[in-house]
Amino acid sequence: MADRFASPDHATDADPAPRDLPSVAQLLAEHWALHAVEVTPLEGGMNSLTWEARSGSTRWVVKAVPPEAKDPFVFGLELAHRLERAGMPAGAPLATVSGLSVVPFGRQVMALLRWVEGRGLTGESRTELGVMGTTLARAHRALGVRNSEGTAPARLYLPSEHLDVRPWLRPVITEVMSRLEELDLPTLTWGPVHGDPAPDVFRLDPVSGVCGMIDWSGAGVWPRAYDLAALVMYRGADSMRPLIDAYVAEGALTRDEVERALRPMLDFRWAGQAVYFAGRIARGDLTGIEGPGVNEAGLEAARRWFADRDDSY
Repeated sequence: MADRFASPDHATDADPAPRDLPSVAQLLAEHWALHAVEVTPLEGGMNSLTWEARSGSTRWVVKAVPPEAKDPFVFGLELAHRLERAGMPAGAPLATVSGLSVVPFGRQVMALLRWVEGRGLTGESRTELGVMGTTLARAHRALGVRNSEGTAPARLYLPSEHLDVRPWLRPVITEVMSRLEELDLPTLTWGPVHGDPAPDVFRLDPVSGVCGMIDWSGAGVWPRAYDLAALVMYRGADSMRPLIDAYVAEGALTRDEVERALRPMLDFRWAGQAVYFAGRIARGDLTGIEGPGVNEAGLEAARRWFADRDDSY
C-alpha cells in the first residue's frame, strides 16, 4: 500500500536511500539468503519506500521506513504475525537468517514481507463495505484488548508544533481535543489497531474468498473506534452504514460504543490529517509527492471537513 499519511502519533518522513548503499537485492541475498531476486520499485508513499521482490512465481514486498518509525513498524510486524497465526493474511515479515524482522538500510530499517494475494478493495459497493467492516472487526478481535485496569492510556495526543500554519488550525484542534476529553477515553475499548486502514489495505482473494489486511506499519494501541473512524474518513462519511453494521455484527464493539465514539474519533482522525500536512508544509517536505500542491490539498480537505461536517454518518 502506498502510505497516504501517517497516523497522528507516528507522522514520519522517508529519505530516499543514498546511492552508495547496498542494493535491495544485495540485502535480500545477505540477510534472507535470497539470490537472483528481481526487485522492482512499487508506487511510493509519503512515509516509506517499497519494492516488489520476485523469484520465479514467488513474490514478496520489501518495505523500508525511517528510524523514527521503527518502533510502530516492528510492533505492526508482530501484529501481522499474530493475525496470520489466527488465519488472516496480513503481510507478516519473514525472519532473516539470524532471526531478525528488520535490518538496517542506510538510516532506515527494512523488512521482507509476505505477499498477500488478492485485489485491494475500494468500498464502492455495499458488499465491499460489508467485507471491510467484517474484516476489520475480526482483526480487532484476533488482536485482543488492552484496557484492563492500569494499562489503558488516558489520552490521545497530536503534535502541536505547527498549528500556526493556518489561522483556523489551532482553534479547530483545541476543540477536537476538548471533545475527546468529554468522551472519557479510558471507558472505550482499547487494543492493538491498524492505525491507517484505508480501503486498499483490505485484500480480497477471489479464489479463496478470504480477505486480509496489509500494511501494519502505523499500528498502535488506541481505541478500536479509531480504526473504524479512519476507515469511514477514507471512504467518506456518507452511506457508511453497511460498513458500521457489519463491524458491529462481528462483536468487536457494541453499537452503543460505536454511536458514542465514532463522531469524536472521526474528528480526531481529520485533525490528525490537518496536523500532518501542516507539518509537511512548515518543513517544506515533499517526500513521496510531486509538488507542494499535494500537501496543500491534504490540509484543505481537513479544513473543508471541519467547515462542512454534520452529525450524520
